[in-house]
Amino acid sequence: SKQVIDARGGARYLSFKTILAEGQFTSFDKGISTNPTYFTDWIIYPDKERVDFGKGKKKNRRIQVNTGKGGWVYDGDAETLKDQTDRQIKDYLEGLDFDIDRVLRGGWQAPGVEVRFAGREELRPGERADVVSVKLNSEQTIYLWLDRNTHLPITLIYEKFSESRLVKNEVRFFQYVPYDGVKFPNIVDFYRDGVQESRVNYQSVKLDAPISDEIYTKPASVKAIK
Repeated sequence: SKQVIDARGGARYLSFKTILAEGQFTSFDKGISTNPTYFTDWIIYPDKERVDFGKGKKKNRRIQVNTGKGGWVYDGDAETLKDQTDRQIKDYLEGLDFDIDRVLRGGWQAPGVEVRFAGREELRPGERADVVSVKLNSEQTIYLWLDRNTHLPITLIYEKFSESRLVKNEVRFFQYVPYDGVKFPNIVDFYRDGVQESRVNYQSVKLDAPISDEIYTKPASVKAIK
């Protein structure tokens, strides 16, 4: 585990408190890509995140904010501003358990979590990855595939019940680039049962940029959205 953290940036990787990231988000329909959408993501650790999809006029934007166990959503198309449903909040919080940075920056060291070497898997003919399993307190297991040369994460795999069946979720990481002394993947692909669901293409990542707490506060009305 130490090798992965060193590969990502060592102490610097473990110490940043905020992330400001921009890029393109593309959702896929039955494995076929749709038009990409510009996004900005503001994270204050441990528990604040805001993502704006689209830019410019507010009618062209969608905003999702999560703070602790609460959150809200603004939909510019429909001109609606709503608290997140219990289901939306539950899905978001569960998703954090499988977030690569949250796992590596502390999740794997949490009391009761078991980490072990789980062998090697073939990536391509002649190329193998080291596999580490991380068994969470929720009894769910994450399998992390690591590049044997660079020790950087290649793939994160976990299974989760969805619509009363077990679904295999896979997150693939490509093109690591250093931002502020930490290596982040430029491309992250999400798969569900082997079919691509989405792609995140990062264009910039800033660490420890000052972020105002105000951007997480739910506005009084649609009119008050900035």
